[in-house]
Amino acid sequence: MHTMIFADCALDSTITKFNEPAESAELNPPQWPESVVVITSGMSDEEAQAELDKLQEDQVTVTDEMIDPDHTDNKRLVGNKYFVPTKHFSSERKAVFFEPREEPYKVDLQVGYYVQVAGLGASADGVVFADDGDNKRKGPYCPAYFNEKLKGLTTLDTFWRSAENFTNKTQDGQLWAVSQAAPIRRIHSVNDLNLNDGGAPASGGHIANAQVDGALIFGSQQQFCSRSVTVGDSGAINLGAWSNVFVDTVAPEHCLKAPATWTDQPFGADLSLETRPANWKVNWGKGTADQEGASTTVNVPKTTVEKCFVAVETVEDGSKKYFLHVPQPRIRSGDSLSPLGADLSGATDDRRPFENVYVARAEGEDDIDYDVARKINVALKEGKDVVLSPGIYHLSQSIEIANKDQVLLGIGMATLTAPPNGDPCIRVAAETEGVRIGGIMFAASKIKKGLFSPKTTAFIEFGKEGATDPGNPSNPGVLTDIFCRVGGDLDREVSTDVMVRIHQGNVIGDNLWLWRADHVELAVDEMPNFPEKNLDYHQVVMGECPGKTGLEVNGDNVVIHGLAVEHTEEDQVVWNGHDGQVYFYQCELPYDVDQNFGASNFVGFRVNGKNHQLGGAGVYCNFRDYNVLVKTGIIHPLAFDANVVINPFIVHLDNGGRIMTVVSDGFTYGGGPVYDKDHMICKYLPTRAEEEEHVSDKEEMEENTMVRQTSWGWISKKLSYIRGSRPSSPTGVADN
Repeated sequence: MHTMIFADCALDSTITKFNEPAESAELNPPQWPESVVVITSGMSDEEAQAELDKLQEDQVTVTDEMIDPDHTDNKRLVGNKYFVPTKHFSSERKAVFFEPREEPYKVDLQVGYYVQVAGLGASADGVVFADDGDNKRKGPYCPAYFNEKLKGLTTLDTFWRSAENFTNKTQDGQLWAVSQAAPIRRIHSVNDLNLNDGGAPASGGHIANAQVDGALIFGSQQQFCSRSVTVGDSGAINLGAWSNVFVDTVAPEHCLKAPATWTDQPFGADLSLETRPANWKVNWGKGTADQEGASTTVNVPKTTVEKCFVAVETVEDGSKKYFLHVPQPRIRSGDSLSPLGADLSGATDDRRPFENVYVARAEGEDDIDYDVARKINVALKEGKDVVLSPGIYHLSQSIEIANKDQVLLGIGMATLTAPPNGDPCIRVAAETEGVRIGGIMFAASKIKKGLFSPKTTAFIEFGKEGATDPGNPSNPGVLTDIFCRVGGDLDREVSTDVMVRIHQGNVIGDNLWLWRADHVELAVDEMPNFPEKNLDYHQVVMGECPGKTGLEVNGDNVVIHGLAVEHTEEDQVVWNGHDGQVYFYQCELPYDVDQNFGASNFVGFRVNGKNHQLGGAGVYCNFRDYNVLVKTGIIHPLAFDANVVINPFIVHLDNGGRIMTVVSDGFTYGGGPVYDKDHMICKYLPTRAEEEEHVSDKEEMEENTMVRQTSWGWISKKLSYIRGSRPSSPTGVADN
């Protein structure tokens, strides 16, 4: 044992042989850390439930004083227990595995923050959850939280959790009321799959590789992406509020229904862009504008690739062995593509025994293992795949992937904290095809750049910047369930320039949430700076948790199904590659910027490449501190071609400003659906007078500065003075 000093990191670390990669075969079964809970097939349901109860989050019993008396629906909450979001920024990470068995599990498990629940079967029917006779059970489920400030239920912050690889046969069906970074995939719901909880507000999510025999109910979800979903012949799809995107979805004719708050009439004959209108027309009964309901965007991709997963099998000698399943790409041929829907069997998966899989641990024998990146790289160089067990990994160097077809899979919301010298968490070498990265969270560090630090900091560098690297369409690189965040914990000086950079061609993304924090953890005894908005967190203000862009794509033929980018300080997405596709995009512009953001023409999605398709893209604004005017939400060379930019829209939330138009080709600015804070929808085609008013308003804003309601307000003053774009003495607060 000896001590090593990392030059650019100012970090003392002890190199230890603890959990060093084996020189030959790794252990199978692996030695899981305590952060992995395995419910074995031999446990009784009572024993299993006792273990699961230890993982449940805190609950409160709702009283009359805790609810909003103006909302009569909330009276039903009184006297009942509800979970509360006390672990929003917890450092705990957990994976809960269920071994396959013949009998169903008759248990309940509320899936809380930083928990992954997964069956260990080779197929989704290997692990089944069911009722206990007349006693109803839920299996793994995610309900709404009770929010003290809102005085009611919400799912707007049910982030960072997942459920995978099982069948739910409970009578009440599968409840999964979540928002971003909370996927449910590789599951079979024999009855309904409900993605909302009693109409509690929800901000959108992702379901993939799922079979639903009953109704797929979006309910109060603002946006949702459904990828490779099969709805049974007697099933139905009940749409959400603003936008639903269906990629590779198989469903019976006449299955689409408007939300219950509208009419209960079916949509058209099938899920086909060619045979039915893009939007469901409905009379909202408000105003006289040309109003519309939720848009439905449908896409049949040429290639889909499912997420890798862990399975266990009983072998000939009666022992249990673990395998890493690597699903093969499903490639559709011909000019007229048909959806394939779910693939839950695992029959064509590449099964890789754990003798060739290194299981990394975030902690050493007594403390954080700062040497873990080196150990992971040793295993990768030996040609092994790597599974990151649950925990927070403090990287001292980049994880380097240079062998084709390698897998880096996180379980239990494993989190990689970026090296403090600015190097990426993960670097994929150029011309390295078939790399799979999935199930990983990324967290920013306080950067101390050294002589050899990169010019642009990022969490993932997929390929080499500037290299000609077309990739392989038959063996694409894959990013699945990638959740990045800049900020959240106490340190508000963490940063990165770009969260994900893709330089290689033919990379497929499936469910990415790239988030610059709008709120962070409160320090001990710190008061919230916006108590009228939230009592639980500090609201991020200008100068804190800086991050420029969420996603930069330079490779050609890059496809992403399910992308969300929020709150970065410049363009949220910059797409330079050609022949790209994004189906489902959710974006919220930063709360804390001033009019410099609008004057710089920053947007929610910027396309510089050729032949790009963008379907079901929504850009929201919630300018909290300044009356910011942004000219358009999306810039795309073919902005007004409805077959290329499909169902774009913008949403005005609780604003001091607004997005003036929906889309632009860089020369002309125009419309699409616009939702205001009262959830009205209308076609927004600005007149010349409105354009002139926009310019006038922007000039007026140069004369006014808004006070920031925070103890950090001096930062705003300092930045405004340096930029010369604002008076140094703020005078007022923007009215919403």
